[in-house]
Amino acid sequence: MPWLLLLVYAALIWLIFVKLKCIHLALPIAIVLAVGPLVLFYIAWAMRLYHPHSSDVQALRRIVEVAPRTSRPGRVTEVMVGANNPLKRGVALFTVDPQPFEFEVDRLRASLAALQQGAPELQAALDKAIAARKHAEAQTTLVLETYEQQVEFGSFGAVSQAAVDAAKRNLEAAVQSEADARAAEERARLELTSASGDGGTAVALLRQQLADAANDLAETKVIAPCDGFVPSIDILPGQIVGAGTAVVPFVCDVDEETRDTFVATFPQGAYPGVKAGAAAEVIFPMYPGRVFTAKVADTTEITDSGQIRTGGIVAAITLSSAELTRFAVILKLDDPNLRLLAGVHGEAAVYTDHAPLAGKFRKSVIRIETTINYLFSGK
Repeated sequence: MPWLLLLVYAALIWLIFVKLKCIHLALPIAIVLAVGPLVLFYIAWAMRLYHPHSSDVQALRRIVEVAPRTSRPGRVTEVMVGANNPLKRGVALFTVDPQPFEFEVDRLRASLAALQQGAPELQAALDKAIAARKHAEAQTTLVLETYEQQVEFGSFGAVSQAAVDAAKRNLEAAVQSEADARAAEERARLELTSASGDGGTAVALLRQQLADAANDLAETKVIAPCDGFVPSIDILPGQIVGAGTAVVPFVCDVDEETRDTFVATFPQGAYPGVKAGAAAEVIFPMYPGRVFTAKVADTTEITDSGQIRTGGIVAAITLSSAELTRFAVILKLDDPNLRLLAGVHGEAAVYTDHAPLAGKFRKSVIRIETTINYLFSGK
């Protein structure tokens, strides 16, 4: 493009001074015609490098996506707020039908009460199992003594071998009965432990389920996450909303740190001249004829095209459009009372200490553009 302009400029000089001879080409005029373009090219180059301009300035706001946190879908019963009304944190936005969740809480409470009321019966069963185990132990001791006597008498031939074998079978049956009694006692003890006290597994499980159900019931009233407003209401009573699915956008009020900040993007050729703390000027079509001073609050070191997304395959490096890459800069206005709507666009220029003459030209261009906004601010 610069070479094209240079050719057009040379053609005009040839047409005016050589072909048509409208003006006599004296030495002073020739010097001006030769040096003038070089000066203009230097100013344009210095403006781009040391005083970069951005036509992509935007005022942005963070949006909180509000969603019901119930474990299953529910039906909206009431929407309490309207669009663009200032709200305080904790104010109810809408409610989900609480009746199904109340039923679940009541069911779990009844199950927990029934489980805890069955503890006396389980205690009686444990006492009975303990008595049966003690009886089996006594029976085993008696049968063991009988077997030992039969073995001793058999060694003298006082009893037959069949009597000894019968005593042995009685002993084995008694030992098995004792083992069964011990197992029954252990089962009764485990059932009692599981159903009684805070340490019981069944009780603990029901308590956890009850806590989850109570949390679901509390979450049927969806509240504002912070001070701010809802820009639009798109849900109606009777609508089914899914668990964890965002249904209401919420705009939080900006804090002092982010107030009066906006984002400007610069091409990569001009970005090295942008430094944190540098002075800047901003214009907006909604404020024609006005120039607002600002400062560079922060810069970014990466764009979305410069990241490598992790995955289970080798990252593919594709050809990018380098001329389209722009880097974001956060600017903060010096005027804390300026009303900037989210989404408003404008232009900005950042100034450095280099090439002050080019900086003056950049300021002139900014002021010309904001004056032109009187004519085209309606676009």
